Amino acid sequence: MSNVQNGKAFEYAIAIEYMSFIKNLGLSAELVETRPMQIARKYFETSSMEERSRYLMASRSSIVTMMKLETGFISPKNMNDILRIRIASDNEGEYGDVRDVIFSRPISRWELGFSAKNNNDAVKHSRVSSRIDFGEIWLGHKVSKHYWETITPIFQHLQSLKESKTKWKDIEKEKPTLVYMPILNAFKDEVMRLAGEYKDVPQRLILYLLGEKPFYKVIKDDTANIVIIKAFNIRGELNQVVNGKKPMYKTKEVYLPTRIIDFDYKINNSGIKSENTLNMILDFGWEISFRIHSASTFVEPSLKFDVQMLGNPPILFTQYIFQE
Repeated sequence: MSNVQNGKAFEYAIAIEYMSFIKNLGLSAELVETRPMQIARKYFETSSMEERSRYLMASRSSIVTMMKLETGFISPKNMNDILRIRIASDNEGEYGDVRDVIFSRPISRWELGFSAKNNNDAVKHSRVSSRIDFGEIWLGHKVSKHYWETITPIFQHLQSLKESKTKWKDIEKEKPTLVYMPILNAFKDEVMRLAGEYKDVPQRLILYLLGEKPFYKVIKDDTANIVIIKAFNIRGELNQVVNGKKPMYKTKEVYLPTRIIDFDYKINNSGIKSENTLNMILDFGWEISFRIHSASTFVEPSLKFDVQMLGNPPILFTQYIFQE
């Protein structure tokens, strides 16, 4: 299966493992039967037995920690306060909600989400083109006329290559210098211009990448055979007291950045500059990677950013759970 399908299967495993755990405590829980839940179930059920076992084991491994951090799972207000578990649609991710599996108790007005990652830690896969104003969408500020004038000829050239049914592999040698690096240069210059003009750009960037709602990231890493839990407690909204029950541990509030310290091309261990990746360093320990790439066989007039968090604030709660 594809990476997306594997990710959906992992989301479903989390949903059913947590439902089973809650029900075994004698409490009520239910899956919300939406289209995203049905799709995730299909991918889970079509996985091999070995894959399903890994999904379930990783999901199960996270439960003990999460029960200590979030009492809302096991603190209903009354018998009618059912824990509802749903899987978010892809549209929600496009509009700033990075959570994949969402737990809620409507009567208690409690809600919590997981960003589930299967063998990856990417935060966004945002497109860039001659029609997408990344400044307005990402940062709340429109890009300049100079930015459009710089990138438009590049994407017009890609459009002509598309019309001739050119494949990316046919322009492999010139792709970095004619496409990737000019677009990355324009992107970098525009981000720095906006950051110089608007003080809220660094924090808006993080909120675009991580979303506006508190969440935990649950990462299944088969290579190291571990599960990693990270608490993105950006506004101090995690670890709430629910129906009088306090969490055993409170994660520290994580602060948003206020300035960009450095933004330039990635340099590898041999000192060679990357042709497709920019790294950004911000204050409070944030570090972001922007890798531009083509997401299709044939040339098309748009590209994708694979955005990853290289560094988190050192106070961010992170737990590594080793599996057998």
